[in-house]
Amino acid sequence: MNHIEINETIAKALLPKREINGHKGTFGRAFAYIGSGKYPGAAHLATEAMLRGGCGYTEVASEADVISGLLAKFPEVIYTALPATEALTEREINLLAEKSSAADATLIGSGSGCTEALALLTIKLTALDTNKPIILDADALNAISRYGNTDSILHSAKRPVILTPHEMEFSRISKQCLDEIKADRVKVAEDFAKKYACTLVLKGHGTVITNGIKTYINPTGSTALSKGGSGDTLAGLMTSLIASSNMPIIDIAALACYIHGLAGDRLSDVFSKFGVTPSDLPKEMAKIICSIQD
Repeated sequence: MNHIEINETIAKALLPKREINGHKGTFGRAFAYIGSGKYPGAAHLATEAMLRGGCGYTEVASEADVISGLLAKFPEVIYTALPATEALTEREINLLAEKSSAADATLIGSGSGCTEALALLTIKLTALDTNKPIILDADALNAISRYGNTDSILHSAKRPVILTPHEMEFSRISKQCLDEIKADRVKVAEDFAKKYACTLVLKGHGTVITNGIKTYINPTGSTALSKGGSGDTLAGLMTSLIASSNMPIIDIAALACYIHGLAGDRLSDVFSKFGVTPSDLPKEMAKIICSIQD
């Protein structure tokens, strides 16, 4: 299989175009179930990244205390306050399913806490009969690998699914050892994506983005991004770009990885690889978009 190394020319071609007479309804709705009392920062990072990614509506559901903090910083977001993840009831899971069905792209798992209830919610959302994609990040991946049958869940999915694991998370969901994954990251990723008819973003040095048919390798990014929270900003940006675009998912996922990594590279020139923080990334990603747009 030929592999495409994404570059600025490709990124420019993939970036969603902004219709001159477009409005908030034109650019899609991104919905996210993210954050928790233990990881409220994940919700902040992913939310700002969604806002900077250009979607028309950003909607976030999380614990009431998390929402209170988000509202003070991001008044433009639509919020739904819920109990802690482990206390979600069937009624609340059904409400989240309704919101996901109404959105153009859904993100679940960033900082949500690895609970059995999150696994049940992830199963519910992936099984929705819709063509609107869902991104499984962080604890959504951990929860289904711990409390569910990943093989069954992914085979039963009725909507496009994007998974964004780092190598350890991928080891858990694929039941493959790290040495095996590291030996040939590209082939392992392609085989997994083909088996489950999903889009896989295997994060790390030279992030692999593949649907088993088409594969991108991302050359941007460095150890500047090796800090907790960086993945939340990538997930948020990817959700926003997918919600606002009619381009194939594989292309937009690759674009998001390129922008995210390049933001880390450019920030490294200012703060060094030691000094870049995930909080620096959303605004820098917006600047990257500015620099590559026509």
